[in-house]
Amino acid sequence: MIKTYQLMYLITIAFLLSSCEKNGVPVLSDIKAINKEFSISGFVLGDTLEQYFDGVKMREYYGQVKVAYFQNQFAFTKDEVSMELKSKSTGKTVYQQKFHINDKQNIVPGFYFDGLTFSKGYTYPDPQEDDYTANFYLDPKGGSAPVDINIEVLEYYYDPTKPDPIVVVNTTTIPLAQNVQPGTWTSYVKVPVPVVTPQQNGTELYPIVVVRDSKTKDYYIDKTRDQSLLSLEVPYEGVSPGKVQSFYLTRKKVSEKQNFLEFYDLVQLFPR
Repeated sequence: MIKTYQLMYLITIAFLLSSCEKNGVPVLSDIKAINKEFSISGFVLGDTLEQYFDGVKMREYYGQVKVAYFQNQFAFTKDEVSMELKSKSTGKTVYQQKFHINDKQNIVPGFYFDGLTFSKGYTYPDPQEDDYTANFYLDPKGGSAPVDINIEVLEYYYDPTKPDPIVVVNTTTIPLAQNVQPGTWTSYVKVPVPVVTPQQNGTELYPIVVVRDSKTKDYYIDKTRDQSLLSLEVPYEGVSPGKVQSFYLTRKKVSEKQNFLEFYDLVQLFPR
């Protein structure tokens, strides 16, 4: 039997009609209105946010916050509903918003919570001329080991007769951020133009950005290069204007033997 809260998320109207009962009696009479335009977006790190509606805990948020397509509507059983976002570690309310039954849209403005401060958005500097700059946050939830973030320029040729037709003959490493400690944003570093001279005839050059374990120098995700790639843009000569990037990254488990690199550019999530 589904509990009846003062505010209920709805997957579909059909689900409401067929499944919402209290002591065997349909609760449709308790619902005064259904709003189909609920939206919440933001980013959380450092501490989990708990979401409450009229004192009832509904869900927890960590990392990217967004509404799934089947959660963008809820039902009012009274004219006004209060939402609170609370720090899980302290229990303190960091944000509160009221929704009224007559509101056409119920939108929570985009927010950024760094575990201590709740802000209207993520703050980052303006681009400086043609420079590319970036900073990084390594989530401690993915592990306690620090990482190095490098540009690696692959010198390769293509051989269709091989199982892996991309044959890398040389790799040039350009350090970006070294010994990145979990749980702290790095300072902004300038991303250089990766200028490399081929060592062999008939080869091509391709720059990638990779994450490595600072101590062992192994690739961060399962010791595999292709699993440890970060989609950070690097400049090319003559490219303008400048760009700022702020990358959150963490290691997540797929299975006991397999992980993947999750990352977000917060500049893209909080456009000006």
